[in-house]
Amino acid sequence: MSTVRKNVYELAQERLRTVFSEFDNVYISFSGGKDSGVLLNLCIDYMRRHNITRKLGVFHMDYEVQ
Repeated sequence: MSTVRKNVYELAQERLRTVFSEFDNVYISFSGGKDSGVLLNLCIDYMRRHNITRKLGVFHMDYEVQ
């Protein structure tokens, strides 16, 4: 029995494939931190590589300003 191990990037790409194929509207919650910056860039790169032309929504809220 062979086990294929996938890295974090490959698993993220699989999740993005599911998100972009299952949903008409995709929104990213963006705080400006490292994690949300990586997620936003992963989505943009995925969209470019797969010629996805619809808009990607970005929601930003800065809790520090409150």
